[in-house]
Amino acid sequence: MSKTIIIAVGGVVAGVAVALGIFLFVLKGSSTAEEPVVPIRAEGRLGPNIKLTDRIYNLQGATGTQTYLKMQAIIEFETPVETTKRWAKVFKGCVATTTPREGERMVSLVPVAPAEEALDLEGAKADPCTVEEEALQALFEHEIGTGRALIEDAVLTVVSRRTVADVSTPDGKEALKTDIKKAVEKIIHEPKVTRVLFTNFITQ
Repeated sequence: MSKTIIIAVGGVVAGVAVALGIFLFVLKGSSTAEEPVVPIRAEGRLGPNIKLTDRIYNLQGATGTQTYLKMQAIIEFETPVETTKRWAKVFKGCVATTTPREGERMVSLVPVAPAEEALDLEGAKADPCTVEEEALQALFEHEIGTGRALIEDAVLTVVSRRTVADVSTPDGKEALKTDIKKAVEKIIHEPKVTRVLFTNFITQ
């Protein structure tokens, strides 16, 4: 009988030890959880973006008249969570090392030499920060994918509803930017649109 009691007590002690170990492991894991990654921006720097085709849009006009707008726009987005830390290094001028640490992987759609060995078109040593920024931009454009065609169509719809008078003033241009931003946000929910820039804007 005493042997049975000893075995039972030993089983209880072992069970308590296992439960305590699991509790401490879970507690430790929750205390070392990583903080959520927050999208970032840098003053005077352009983040992940897509450049729309430079094209001519028909504007609304009086009967029998045709008016046009030649426009090219850049739509900037928040830094995606997956690459925000890499964008942060680029925004800081790559003060921190741009070469991957052990266990990390730098993603690029185009095969390039390691950042410290990359060469530019003239065969000179390329700036590692520029190489990283181009890789991030290429990755972002790849992820947008066919969404670009949907964005182009949404912008066409927004612009074509305007008249020359609508877009001839600074306030009119800002209103157009706001409407384009809203139209794109209905298509691309994440990452969010941060701003719309006009790099070409000519009415005739």
